[in-house]
Amino acid sequence: MTLEVERSSDHPGVLHLNFSNPPVNATSIADLRSLAEELDSVSEDDRVVVISASGSGFSAGGDLKEMAEMEGHEGILQQCLESARACAAISKCPVPVIVSVHDYCLGVGIEIVGSADIAIANETALFQWTEVDNGTVGGAAQGFRMLPPQALRHLMFTAEPITARDLWSRGGLTEVVPEPELKPRTDEVAQSIADKQPHLVRLLKSSMDGIEDVDIENSMRFEQGFIFQLNMEGTGEAARSAFLDGTRPGVNKESKS
Repeated sequence: MTLEVERSSDHPGVLHLNFSNPPVNATSIADLRSLAEELDSVSEDDRVVVISASGSGFSAGGDLKEMAEMEGHEGILQQCLESARACAAISKCPVPVIVSVHDYCLGVGIEIVGSADIAIANETALFQWTEVDNGTVGGAAQGFRMLPPQALRHLMFTAEPITARDLWSRGGLTEVVPEPELKPRTDEVAQSIADKQPHLVRLLKSSMDGIEDVDIENSMRFEQGFIFQLNMEGTGEAARSAFLDGTRPGVNKESKS
């Protein structure tokens, strides 16, 4: 398991959940399962959650190597089920969830970011909806929370990356800061929320969750119907295999997870 859990006396009320899966933080099925379990079991003493990652970037997306090693459609099935469970747990968490993103964020990483209440990134962070190149769909459930429809459609149809600053300017991130300030600023925001009246904050989050139009869990399940179709047809597996063996255009073999 690569999800590190910390409740520090230096930041009372703040639950820190940190991914650490070298070399590129590909998000495994176990990572997603652990994330959901931790969020589903927040204590009365937890007032805010911070999700972050160690290493070269926040998330390289779902772990395609892991999926390829599992028999039949089991890999994509488990990745879908656990990503939906994790994102639903983020969106339904009774306390606010902050995501702290550094350097790059792809695929399921963006789903995590887009499911949260607050998202802070460093200036060098790049975001990329890579689903169309990976033979799948997904990410629109969160993308429509982050961007206007035509901006999102452009990014999802082309799989072009977008900088943190550009994503912030379109409303997709809460804040963008220089790299040395990412952790201190995230901690500052988290502690500010943790210092508020906890019952009030929980009711405020519940109120906003009930008002917001996007239902992440149902939207992801709708998307996943198309994912399963693509895999039954063979399109999804073929695209993932092309990525892993380096034959897909644009793949840097040395940077693959």
